[in-house]
Formats: sequence, C-alpha cells, structure tokens
Amino acid sequence: MNRRRRLAALALVVFPWPGAAAQDPAVDPPFVVRTELSERRPWERSQVLYTVRVYRSAGASRADRIRDVDEPALLSGEALIQRLGNAREHTARPRDSDSLVLERRYAIFPQSAGELLLLPVSLQWIGGEFGFRTRRFVAEAAPERLVARAVPSPPPGRWLAARSVRIWDEFERPPEALIAGEPLIRLLGVRIEGQPARQIPEIDPGDGPNFRHFIERAEFEDQITVGGVVGVRRQRAALLALGGGEVALPAIRIHWWNTLRERWETTELPRRVLQAQGPPAPAVARTAATRAEGGALNEWLAGLFAAGWFLTAAAWWISHRILAARRRRRELGTRFAAGSGDAGQRRAKPLAALAAACRQDDARAAEAALLAWARQYFEASPPRSLGELAERCGEPLSDPCRRLSAALYSAQSAHWDPGQLMRAARAGLRARGGTARGSAPPRGAWRGSALPPLWPKPSSDDG
Repeated sequence: MNRRRRLAALALVVFPWPGAAAQDPAVDPPFVVRTELSERRPWERSQVLYTVRVYRSAGASRADRIRDVDEPALLSGEALIQRLGNAREHTARPRDSDSLVLERRYAIFPQSAGELLLLPVSLQWIGGEFGFRTRRFVAEAAPERLVARAVPSPPPGRWLAARSVRIWDEFERPPEALIAGEPLIRLLGVRIEGQPARQIPEIDPGDGPNFRHFIERAEFEDQITVGGVVGVRRQRAALLALGGGEVALPAIRIHWWNTLRERWETTELPRRVLQAQGPPAPAVARTAATRAEGGALNEWLAGLFAAGWFLTAAAWWISHRILAARRRRRELGTRFAAGSGDAGQRRAKPLAALAAACRQDDARAAEAALLAWARQYFEASPPRSLGELAERCGEPLSDPCRRLSAALYSAQSAHWDPGQLMRAARAGLRARGGTARGSAPPRGAWRGSALPPLWPKPSSDDG
C-alpha cells in the first residue's frame, strides 16, 4: 500500500492534474481596469467626466467572466457623483489581448474647492478552475486625484458652473388673449449643459401690482450626451391679471460661471409687456337682452351671476392677503432676538428657509439655507461647504452638518435627521457671540460660545 502511494505522488509530480497550472490572478489577471478623467483641475461645481474601461488580457481563459464593477467612491472631499446611462458591453474573442469588454461613464461635480481623492475602482470576476469549482478575485485600478479650483468672487445665492445656459417661456394660448380674472398657463424652462436638472435653482417669475404668478411643481429631466449631463427644468405657473391694462412681466436672470471661457455670465429672459383685457361681462349683455324682451327671470339670473363673480374675486383677494400676512409673521418669527435692525432683517430669510427645509425633509434646501446664513454672518471669508461650516461652528452643530453633507454627497446611502439639525441649531445658536460681524472667527472659536439664534422666541404678534 505504501508503495502505491509513493507511485501516485510521483505521478502527480511528473504528470500534474489538469487545471493545476491554472492562471494565478495575482500574476496574470484575466481582466485589467483602466480609468480616465476629462479634467484634473476643474472649477468648483463644474462637471468632470470619469470613464472606467475593462479590458480582457491575454491570460484570460474561456471560463473567466465579469461578475460586477463597483461604483466609484470618495476618499476625501465633497462631490456629487452621477452615472451616465448604462454600461456599454462589448463581445470579444477569448484569445484577443487588450480587447475592450465593458465601459462605464460617470459625471463628478466637486462641491467645494480643494483636493478630492477617488477610491480605486474594483472589478470582481469568476474564474473557472478544477472543473466546476470557481474562485473569485478582485483587481483594482489606481486611485485618482482631483484639485478643484475656487471660482473668483462668486455672487450671493446659488450659482452654476456650466458650458451654456438657456431660458425660455411659452404660453398655452396666445398671450394677447390675456383676460383679467382668467388664469393663463405660462411654461418656464431652463436648459443647462454640464449640470443635472435638480441643481438648477428655482425660477421666480415675480409678481406685480396688476398680476400674480401661482407656481406649480417643477419637472426635471437629465439628458445624457457625449459631453456629459444636460439638465432641463420645466416649471408651470398660472398668470392671473387682477384687472385690465398693462401687465409688465419682469426679466428673469441666472448668474453662472462659464467653464469654457472662464468668466462670469448672466443669461436673461427679457422683460415682456402684455395687455390684459377687462373681465367679460356676459351678465350685462344678458340684462340688456332681457330688458328688451321684458323677461324678468333672465334679468334676475344675470344679476345673480354678476354677484357671484364679484364674491369670488373678493374671496380670492381676502385669502391672498391672509396667506401673505401669515408668511410675514413666519419671517418675523425667525429674526434674531437682538436683530431688529437691518442685520436681523437680512438674516431672517435664510433662517426661515432652513426651518422650512427641515420641516419638509429637503436636504438640498437645508444646505442652501445654511450656506446663505453663513455668508451673511461671515462676510469676510464665508465657508463654501458644509464641512467647512461644521469645522467653524463646532458642537453641537458640527455633527448634524456632517450628516447632512454625507446624505447629499456620499456614494453610500446616508440619512440625515432634520429634527436633530433643528435641535442643535436651537441649542448652539442662542445669542450673539463676541466675534465682530464681518470677520471670520478662528477655527473652533465657536465651540462653547454664544452665537446669534436661528429661532428666537416668537413675538406676541405671532400668537
């Protein structure tokens, strides 16, 4: 028996078992991952195209196949990553060397200036070895590094970095047919090359002394092109003329940074003047006809219709005034306790927007409100991102800010707590600190110090 075992071992050395000389993925991987960036020094909030390509090497066997390609993730920095369409798959012969098998494209939007590090893209495949047995390997591409440049002198409010911006408007019927008291649907649209649709700010058509706009929910569309993302935002608004005469629609402007020409530009929808006709008077015509015919019933109905029309207009006007009064009371409720002057009035709007965003669980609006408030408090050197704001403020506001940043820009699904953000703001920003307005406090100077309140005690007028 011992002699048979020695002979079997000798036979395996001389004639190895089929499959024992299979490829070693650490030495000769069957697939190779290569990445490409369209720009390594992009502008802040601009688009960077990131392409991942998988090639089949000469050492690949017939049984080797791709199982999955991981999504890119950030190691440091803040950025929005969006996949551009589906992966392009190619059929290649097993013996071809460096043949393209799979290609994916992504759009990366740095949200703050500074360095961004992308984790290496991992490829998982299954290789056939020893008959039906399989092994799973992971091959990684090299990490990528970006340095986002800060845009010089950004304007206040939300701005965009893009290649082109276009604004247009349309009416459901000819605008010459505008009649007082009858709504006319107006469609407002913005098309931006180099930004997703949800990054486009809200379009405010404005109101006037003789007309009102009632805005409906916006529609978003992302178009994938060879140059990346093209965002389109469409917004319907009901235009209502309050009376006959001239209706002057104000101009609509969007400030944006041209990444091709590297300069600030403003795209404008010009001012438009319409002529509204007076309200129709079918009741008057009916009254004259009934009087000529002597019909008392028709005259009574005509008066009833006229009274109903005036009552409807009066009810609409009263409800509009009530809503405006409530909105003013909410804005007054968000002023600073010592902010009865101009500074408190300027800061009331972003603070009210922050409270509304937390109530509606809107992470994007909460970020915009926090940065708008920070720009007013730190006039000399305002923070550009949530991470920088968290570092300056310290506890208890730093942790909710970082959670909000992770929910917006992390590749993994992260959750932010609006209630925690509101509680932290109430606890940490009660009264003004010793730092002079307009100067940036040193890093960590806010920790344990009193700051201007985001939510002061409501006045007696608020009820």
